[in-house]
Parts: sequence; structure tokens; C-alpha cells
Amino acid sequence: MKHTCHARGCGTPCRPVYLMCPRHWRMVHAKLQRAVWRTYRPGQCDDKRPSEEWHEAADAAIGYVATRTDQFLRMSEVKALKKFGFAVREKNGGLEAVEVS
Repeated sequence: MKHTCHARGCGTPCRPVYLMCPRHWRMVHAKLQRAVWRTYRPGQCDDKRPSEEWHEAADAAIGYVATRTDQFLRMSEVKALKKFGFAVREKNGGLEAVEVS
């Protein structure tokens, strides 16, 4: 099975260790990038057992990119963004994620 970018609507192949292709990863806020890497456990791609903390960080990163590419957000992504200090609000008929103190 080929691993692809987790950004919604992207099918770009990438190594399993990476959550997203370089194009979409660059869209992720640095705070969320750090959270994804901080919670990543070597070998989780092989045993298919990533932690709940990694899933939350990944959901936040995926949701953040979704707001930047006019994609829908899942409730788990909204919750994860909130956990990492971001609010989701409407802007110009779409959604945006903004960091709150």
C-alpha cells in the first residue's frame, strides 16, 4: 500500500514517516509542525500504533491546512486545533485557523 499526503484532496506519494507532502507541510503552522514531530514515535508507521497524542497533533495539522485550502473541517480537527491554541472562525465565506494566546 502506497502512503500519500494526509492533506485533504492530495494524493501525492510521500514516505510513511511524513504526514504530508512538502507542499502541504510548508502550510502547517510551525507550532503544529513541532507538535507532530514531538509526538512521533519511530516505528509507528510499521506497527500502525501511533499514540493518541500524535493523532491529535496530526488532526490539528490536517485541519490547519484544510482552512488554508478551502476544505471542510472535521470536528476532531477543530477540537485538536483548539487544544493546540488555535481558534477556527469564518472569513470571507470560508474558515481560518488563528493562533490565540
